[in-house]
Amino acid sequence: MKIILKSLGILLVTLACIFAVQAQDNKPAQPQSGDLDFASKATASNNFELQAASIALAKSQNANIKQYAQMITDDHTAAGNELSTIVKNKNWQLSTSDDQNYKAMIDKLNNADTANFDRVYTDLMVKSHQDAISLFKDASTGTATTDADLKKFATDKIPAFEKHLDQLKNMQPSDPSISDMPVRPNAPSPTIKNRVPKPTLK
Repeated sequence: MKIILKSLGILLVTLACIFAVQAQDNKPAQPQSGDLDFASKATASNNFELQAASIALAKSQNANIKQYAQMITDDHTAAGNELSTIVKNKNWQLSTSDDQNYKAMIDKLNNADTANFDRVYTDLMVKSHQDAISLFKDASTGTATTDADLKKFATDKIPAFEKHLDQLKNMQPSDPSISDMPVRPNAPSPTIKNRVPKPTLK
């Protein structure tokens, strides 16, 4: 009887150790330096792209702009869902402070008149994509992140973002006088009636 009880005791201790190890393994991964910062900035950037595309689909009267905005909607919805899944699986809490950085640009799009809207939108897309590519390249090389899932996510998305930026180069203006205007997202854009804008790439 004593042998049986001793064996049961050993078994219970063993099971307790196993459950403790499993519980530890199931703990959410803790983000290292830069991981939360990148995830927060990437989420804010992605949300801005989606909001801007939604406004473009509603306000632009140019078929090329609408087609571009739809591509942005499709690609960035998928990217946003993928990043959201990574963050959710790790049980991370992201900062929303970066969202405020885009509020002025969203307001600018909402306030742009029809004749001037396309120019404002494409200028903002150039700036947004340049910033996003720089952010994601830093993450993909491990400069800004240490988390393997975030590195892979960033690496996988860079080609699409570069494609988005490259396609903006093909939106040529009808008026050559505006082709070399600088990209200034926070400055008022000139009124250009019935023109297809070409943003200036740095």
